[in-house]
Amino acid sequence: MGAREFIGHDIQNRSRDGFREEEKSETKSLSTSRRSVNKAKLIITPLDSHRREAFASYPPGAGPLSTESVDEYISILRKEELCLKVTPDVEHPAISVVFPMSMQDPDLFKCLLVGAQSLRDWRRDPFHVNRSRTMLKLQNEAILSLRKRLSSPSAHLDDGVLISITHLMIADSCRRDLTSLKSHLKGARQIISLRGGLGTTPAHLAIRALVTTVEFYIALGQYLQLSPDDPTAIPNNRIEFIRHPFPPDICRDVATLPIGLAEAALSGHLSVQCIKLLASVASWAPLVNGSVSSSAPAQDSRDRYCRLFCEPRECSRSAIMLLLDLKRSGLPVGLEHVICLGLAIAVRHLSGENRTNIFDTASLVALTKSVKSIDNPSVPDSEVIIWLSLVISWRTQSAKPVPKADALFDYVLDSFPASRSWKKVSVICRKFWWFERFQAEWEQCWACGIARQKQRSLLEQSQNMRSRRRSSIGPLASIISLQKYSAHIESG
Repeated sequence: MGAREFIGHDIQNRSRDGFREEEKSETKSLSTSRRSVNKAKLIITPLDSHRREAFASYPPGAGPLSTESVDEYISILRKEELCLKVTPDVEHPAISVVFPMSMQDPDLFKCLLVGAQSLRDWRRDPFHVNRSRTMLKLQNEAILSLRKRLSSPSAHLDDGVLISITHLMIADSCRRDLTSLKSHLKGARQIISLRGGLGTTPAHLAIRALVTTVEFYIALGQYLQLSPDDPTAIPNNRIEFIRHPFPPDICRDVATLPIGLAEAALSGHLSVQCIKLLASVASWAPLVNGSVSSSAPAQDSRDRYCRLFCEPRECSRSAIMLLLDLKRSGLPVGLEHVICLGLAIAVRHLSGENRTNIFDTASLVALTKSVKSIDNPSVPDSEVIIWLSLVISWRTQSAKPVPKADALFDYVLDSFPASRSWKKVSVICRKFWWFERFQAEWEQCWACGIARQKQRSLLEQSQNMRSRRRSSIGPLASIISLQKYSAHIESG
């Protein structure tokens, strides 16, 4: 082989190799771009951003559709408010506590998939249940895994059993299977009773919150007559009213309340159960403003979020159960109805990231009806109504205006003169639970109500002027016609 041939062969090989390298680089860049596009479509979850080292992938057996539902489930939980605009993002207890437990347990993860997939289907079509073969297979596998877990002698001590049941209850709610939902709730209550109750660990607080949420909606549906009354699901409780002098334990509870609620409690119009409910709110209300201590900020932050995930929900549940007891007892509507329903709406209204559902609308209608049914309210009663109506109007307007909430606050502005001055309203609100960081938003909400009131007054004035003009035009026209007729007679 000559030198020229060798050089030519070498050049040809180099060009060919160079072409191959360029082809490889182009292929590599295309695959990289495709991967980047695919990554851009995925929702960032704690699995990707915070737990990559601990959890390299989902447990085996999860299909692509189910993993998408879990990603969506986590993404929505990151935006969920625990209470009064407290949004912990990835520190949400359902993500930081429940989700890691589910990731480490394949049987528990199956139940999580059922709940997440049911929620995903419900968000897209709330009136049709997904009964596909894939979904039925998921449900069967989850139920079989729970039965296997329950066969253990120490099943009642297993937190995973309770978490599995809560996931299945979420699926029952999405399917509107009230019978299965109540059956699972009954089983969860029996397990909790066998354990002697749940403690205050992060896992137990998360379980309490999830079970309480189910109880809340079952009780609310019965109170609003959206579902039949069922004392087996929500048992009856005796309501007790006391007169002065109050027992020492009630005096201690009243002492923990803000001045405005203490005055309402001392009036004797509130039951013992309502006073204790308000005292329970006083235990977690300071957590809304921030951490309660600075010694261990990380641990304290986690405890704070877990408590705000659990205790406000338990408060709302207890409030609705008390309303149901009042209704079953046949007691007339009073301030206690307004307090219980108002607290439940302020804590659990879902119009922030989630859509307003039928429970929210019906609750606002029931609250407005309760407020209007109170004849000649006293000064403490009026102050409670003004405070609650403002907080609820502010709470329900986070996503978009809610006409039912506007109607409630508009009625209060028309009925209570003290509510028409922000200076007086701020003084009244400071007698209750006051959060300084919400002052500007509350004032803006009040100003919107005043603006609506002015628009209504201007509209009424214009309507009155039109009616006066019409009434004045009528006699004038008759006089003119009479004059014309008289002139016609005289000329004829």
